[in-house]
Amino acid sequence: MEILLVDDDPLMHEMMPPLLRKALGEVDIVAVSDLESAFQRLAHHMAPSFALLDLGLPGHAGLETLRRFRWKFSNVPVVILSAIDDPAFIRVARGMGVVGYLPKTLTPEQRVEALKQIGTGGSFFPESAPDK
Repeated sequence: MEILLVDDDPLMHEMMPPLLRKALGEVDIVAVSDLESAFQRLAHHMAPSFALLDLGLPGHAGLETLRRFRWKFSNVPVVILSAIDDPAFIRVARGMGVVGYLPKTLTPEQRVEALKQIGTGGSFFPESAPDK
């Protein structure tokens, strides 16, 4: 399994790989800090099981980041990593086809459980943002 991590926070580059491995076992993780680097990786035949995408990247913000990613690589499942935990915002992202939404307020244990669900083909969204 290969995972693309797109986040400009060096702490996320350190914290997420151990959580991903705890949740999913042996995984290859490619971590990049901006959207253009993600696009370059994906254009060079990277086929991740899913991409973990921060919505606050340099030069991009919010749902526009997701729109650009989905427009260029609609075949890559997206899981949002975000400090935004507003239920209405999460529902909009969900409506844009993401398979998961991990607020950065989740505990490490909650992230592991969420990643397990996503890694087995499921989805994860906070209880505060129901489907309807």
